[in-house]
Amino acid sequence: MDVKEPILYIPESVRQDVLGYREAVTRFLRGETKPISFKAYRVPMGIYEQRDEGRYMVRIRIGAGLVPPYQLERIAELSRRYGNGILHVTTRQDIQIHEVAIEHTPDVLEGLLEVGLAARGGGGNTVRNVTACPRAGICPNEHFDVAPYAIATAEYLLQFKASYNLPRKYKIVFSGCSNDCAFASVADLGFFAHVKDGVRGFAAYAGGGLGANPAAGVKVEDFVADNEILEVAEAVRRLFDKHGDRSNKHKARLRYVLGRAGKNEFVRLYRSEREQLSEQGLEGDIANVRPLSGRFAAPLSPTDGDESWPEGPNVTPEKTKGLYSLTLRLHLGDISAENMIRVARIAEELGSGIVRTTQLQNLLITSVVRQNVNKAIAELKALGIDVSGHAAPKIVACTGAATCKLGLCLSRGLAEAIQHKLPRDGRSAQRTDATIRISGCPNSCANHYIADIGFQGAARRVGGRLMPCYDVFAGARVLEGRTHLAEKIGTLPAKRVPEMLAEAFASGSTEGAKFEALVREYEKASGAEYPEDFFCDYGSHEAFSLAGRGPGECGAGVMDVMKVDIDEAKGAVKAAAGQEGNEKDLSLYKATVAAARALLVIFGLEPSKDREIFAAFRQRLIEPGWVAPEMQQLLDEAVDWRMGDRESIGQLERQIAGLVGRVEELFLSLDAALKFRAEPIGKPAEADTSEARTRLIHLRGVGCPLNFVKAKIELEKVPVGDILEVLLDDGEPVRNVPESFVQQGQEVLEVKKADGHYCLQVRRQK
Repeated sequence: MDVKEPILYIPESVRQDVLGYREAVTRFLRGETKPISFKAYRVPMGIYEQRDEGRYMVRIRIGAGLVPPYQLERIAELSRRYGNGILHVTTRQDIQIHEVAIEHTPDVLEGLLEVGLAARGGGGNTVRNVTACPRAGICPNEHFDVAPYAIATAEYLLQFKASYNLPRKYKIVFSGCSNDCAFASVADLGFFAHVKDGVRGFAAYAGGGLGANPAAGVKVEDFVADNEILEVAEAVRRLFDKHGDRSNKHKARLRYVLGRAGKNEFVRLYRSEREQLSEQGLEGDIANVRPLSGRFAAPLSPTDGDESWPEGPNVTPEKTKGLYSLTLRLHLGDISAENMIRVARIAEELGSGIVRTTQLQNLLITSVVRQNVNKAIAELKALGIDVSGHAAPKIVACTGAATCKLGLCLSRGLAEAIQHKLPRDGRSAQRTDATIRISGCPNSCANHYIADIGFQGAARRVGGRLMPCYDVFAGARVLEGRTHLAEKIGTLPAKRVPEMLAEAFASGSTEGAKFEALVREYEKASGAEYPEDFFCDYGSHEAFSLAGRGPGECGAGVMDVMKVDIDEAKGAVKAAAGQEGNEKDLSLYKATVAAARALLVIFGLEPSKDREIFAAFRQRLIEPGWVAPEMQQLLDEAVDWRMGDRESIGQLERQIAGLVGRVEELFLSLDAALKFRAEPIGKPAEADTSEARTRLIHLRGVGCPLNFVKAKIELEKVPVGDILEVLLDDGEPVRNVPESFVQQGQEVLEVKKADGHYCLQVRRQK
C-alpha cells in the first residue's frame, strides 16, 4: 500500500467545495459579499475568526486521531508559512492552525487537500470530526479496533450536503470497550464495541453532549452488527435534522430533542428513521471498513518479549508484547511546527509510522519496539518533551477569551497559574493520574463536566463590579451505561483557584467530601477581603468585563449579564435560609436588588443606585404586567428596611424568593430577539404613543452589549419597513451590532464610515 495514501479519504464533494473556496474569499475581499454571508460560508469550511482582528483559525479534521508523518509535515509547513508556527491539538483529536490572514486561508485549505486533508466540517452546524479511542488497535482492553469504523462513518456522512446544514453540530464517537476512553457516553452518537456470539458489533447511545445543560446519551441499540453502523449514524442524523430546533441555536443540539421528547419518544423517533432506512437502503457511496493495523506495524525482534519495563511514566505497553506507546504531554495542547515535524520523523523511524492525537490534547507515538524506547525518549527530550519525567496532573484548557469570541475568562492563563503553583506545593502528594479541565465559558470546550476536577468560567458581581470566577465541578464518572457527570460544588474567584488546588494536592484532598469541604472553605471569603487584582483576569491588567464577545454575540453578552444577577439573587435567597437577624435581612435585601436589576439591561437600562433600580423595575416590569403588582409593596418595604424605617424583612423571605423565581422565569423565556415568551401576570398598561419616533440614534461611547440593546429598542419604535440609522464607534460596536440585527431577522442595508465613527442603516422587518 502506498505510504502516501491518506487514512481518511476526502469525498469528491468536499474537494470541490475546497477548490471553490478561493473565489468566495476573493468576492468577500472585493466587498461583493457581506461579512455575515461570508461567515455562514467559511465557518462550515473550518475557518473561525479569532479575537485578533483579521486573523483566523483553521481546524483540520484528523479522522479517528490518526495522522501519518507526511500529513503532519504539511500541516506544520502551512503553519510556519501562513500562521504563527504553533499547532494546537483539540479535545476532539483535531489539529488547528492559528493566526492566518483571511487572504491566505485558501492557500492553507488547498495545501491540506494536496496531502488528503480537509477542514470542511471543522466548524458550524455540521457532522464534526468522528473520534475514537486514542489507543484504538493497540489497547490490551479493547474488544477490537474501532478506528476503521470511525473512518468509514466519517467518509460516508461527509459526502452529503445535508451533513453541513444541520440544526447544530453532530458529534460521533467510537469506544473500544466500556471504559469509554473516547467519551462516547456524552456524544450525540456514541458506539461501544462488543462481540456477541463471535460477531463484532456495537451498542449505540444517542442524545448525549456537554456544554450548557449537559447530558449522557440514552441507549438506542443494545447490539448492532458492525455492518449496520452507517445506517444507525444516518438514522440519528435524520432524526436530528427533522426535530432539532433551528430557531434557537442555544437549544438546538440533539440532547435538547431528547429533553423535549423524553427517552421513550426519542427512541421511537430513532426507530422510525431506522426502519425507513432499512426499507429504502442507504444513499450514496457506501464507505468500506478498511483495517489499518497492517499499514502501521513495527517488526518485532526475538528480544522484544523481555518483561522488563522501559524507562518513563508515559510509556505504556500495547496488546502486542514488546511494543510500547509513548505519550507526549503537550502543554495546553500546543506544539511548535518545528517540533511537530521532528515528532513525525521519530514516529516514522522508531515507531509504527503514525502519530495519534488524543482527547487530552496530547500526542502518541505508537508501536515502538522495546529496544528503541529509550532512544525515542532521548530524542523527544531534546525537543523539550520529557516522556520519562514527573507525571504531574494533566491540565486541559480551551483557548478561552484570549482568542475565542465566546470566551468569558482567560482559561489558559489560569492553566498556566495552576501549573506553576502545583510543583511548588506538595509535589510528592499530587494525585498524578488526575485530569484538570478548564473551560472559559459554559460551552465546555475543555469538557469540564467529565473532569476529575473541572472549572467553568463565570462572571460574578461583587460590590457592583464584575469579577472573573470559576464554577468548580467534581465527581465525574464516564463508563458505558453508568456515566455520571461532574456536579458543581462551588464558585471561586479566578485568583483563588491555584492556591486551592495546591492545598488539595498537597493534602491529598482532591476527591469526594474532602475536596468539596476545601472548596467550600475557600468560597466563604467575603467580598471585602478581595484585593484589587481579583477584579482582573489572569494575563490582563484591565478590569474584567464581558466586552469583546462577538461579533453577533451581543445577545449572548446580554444573557450573561442577566445570569450574573439572577445567580446572585438565588444565592442570596439560599444563604438567607440558614441565617438569622440582620445577616438574614441583608441577604434578602441583596436578593431583591439583584433580582430587580437583572432584566433591566434588555430595556437599555443600567442604573447603579438601588432606588433607581427599583423605580425602573416598577416601570418596565410591574406596570406592564410581567411581574405581579404586589411586588411593588415588597420593593417599598425593602427600601424602608434599608433606610432604617423597618425593623426586619425576614418575614418576607417567601415573597422575595417568589420575586426571584418570577424574574428567572422571565429570563428563561427570552427569545433570540430578547422578547418574553412567558405570559404576563397582569393586564399591561396602554402603550405610550406620545414619544417621538426618531430615525436616528447616537450610540457613540456606548459599549457592547448595551449599544445593541438600545438600538434594538429604538428600532421597535420604527414602523415595519422604515429605516433606522445608528451611529456607532469603531471596533467591537461596529462589528457586533450589525450582525446581531441580521441574526434577529432585520435587514442591514449599509455600514459606512464617517468622521471617525460608523453609521449603520437597518430596515425593520418585523
